[in-house]
Amino acid sequence: MRNVVLLACLVAVGTTPVRGQERDTGFMVHQLSVCPGQNMAEINELNEVGYRILDDLVSEGMLRAWYDLRHGWGDEWNVGIVTVAESHRAWLDYWAEYLRRFRAEAPGAIARFGELCTLHKDNMYNVRNMGVG
Repeated sequence: MRNVVLLACLVAVGTTPVRGQERDTGFMVHQLSVCPGQNMAEINELNEVGYRILDDLVSEGMLRAWYDLRHGWGDEWNVGIVTVAESHRAWLDYWAEYLRRFRAEAPGAIARFGELCTLHKDNMYNVRNMGVG
């Protein structure tokens, strides 16, 4: 329930411009995990399935971008992925399709990933003024 309330607050705050020139340019989810080093080889194998699906979903326009993050310096969150969609609704649609495809291609892999990592958290944000290079 707490997550639903937090998400509702983020969506409500994210749709209200702070300054006139700011605009919503997408919706981003930052998923972080703590995964012991001895599990990384198997985690990397599982991620390869997901990467192919993510690339397809970008090509199909369901997802704007995705990034695989690996620990470089700092805290204990050593595996992460960032996904960016056009809107919160578009992200939810992408996520449902991603899970459907991932489960079809690699049954049991999502549960296995959960067994290999000791902690997991998701952060959701409205993207403001995304620069394009």
